Amino acid sequence: IRDLTGYTNEGGWRVSNLVRFRYGFPETIGGWEKYSTSQFLGTCRSLLNWITLSGDDLLGMGTHLKYYVERGGQYNDITPLRDTVVLSNPFTATNGSSVINVNDVGHGCMTGDFVTFSGASSLGGNVTAAILNQEYQVTRVDADNYSITVSVTANSSDSGNGGASVTAAYQINVGLNTQVGGTGWGAGTWGRGTWGSATTLSATNTLRLWSQDNYGEDLVFNVRGGNVVYWDATSGLTTRGVSLASLSSDTTTPTLATQVLVSDRDRHVIAFGANQGGSTAQDPLLIRFSSQEDPFDWTPTSTNTAGDLRLGSGSYIVRAVETKREILVFTETALYSMQFIGPPYTFGIQMISNNISINGYNTTVSIDDSVFWMGDTEFYV
Repeated sequence: IRDLTGYTNEGGWRVSNLVRFRYGFPETIGGWEKYSTSQFLGTCRSLLNWITLSGDDLLGMGTHLKYYVERGGQYNDITPLRDTVVLSNPFTATNGSSVINVNDVGHGCMTGDFVTFSGASSLGGNVTAAILNQEYQVTRVDADNYSITVSVTANSSDSGNGGASVTAAYQINVGLNTQVGGTGWGAGTWGRGTWGSATTLSATNTLRLWSQDNYGEDLVFNVRGGNVVYWDATSGLTTRGVSLASLSSDTTTPTLATQVLVSDRDRHVIAFGANQGGSTAQDPLLIRFSSQEDPFDWTPTSTNTAGDLRLGSGSYIVRAVETKREILVFTETALYSMQFIGPPYTFGIQMISNNISINGYNTTVSIDDSVFWMGDTEFYV
């Protein structure tokens, strides 16, 4: 009771915290509960919940280091691989050090990337095969060498050893947990180019953000500005996602996209800010969609519904948001409505406004028939 003083309300309740009253008696309100006893790596900025045909309740989670599928409180790493190579005696150990140098010409790693070794033999006395054949986070030394830190200290030096057929499976490059805006000085990693040079924003030098959507019980996801990845739920939680293009005989399947989305109404997989078929250059205003009910068919023909659209206002697509009746597509200066209209054009696009702003990829939310988002200086609906 707050409309009386503490003195006149003697014997009553005046100030409380995390307390509710039932039948006139106070009860504590339960706080947060630990969802899982296991842990995942990185800062998570992307979540998607869906249920498979067998009833598994899954949660897709994209962090700046990895992509996970959670089930029953356990986080399963399905981060796609960018390369797998076989190395011959790549390891060098130094007596008294737990740091192992790895030689791989043109490895393409950045500091913080992950690699998993298999087929390695013992090294440096007590650095056994069981210790080497694990996943490690690397520290880049130069273009041909990187180092890993093992769980023991080598008790002897050993150079150019560790097995004649060591398989190194490299996961896609990790992303940034923070970002400097702009494309000039300070954008990207140290030493990325010549003095004073600008850099284009890509999947490796922008804040790591993921987009994802379920295609039935399977998952389609991608790093913002990176490859489009497909994960087959029937393959199990120990199977990594793989490039959508690698699963398709269609040579025009997009390999780069700002965002990927599945249109629930008509079952098209849509890539926003994608590369044109046969090109490796990303078009930041191009929208491409697969044939209906077929995420692997992207070449437009007279017998399918695949196709593309290109926006005319703005410089790049920031975000697409699906509502009950349409898909809203944001550029940095305009807002478009994308709707399924059927054959022969499949989708139609109409500008709603060309005088808006949007502050970032994660600044939108769709609730019922309304979409709210944060602009540069104001909020919109």
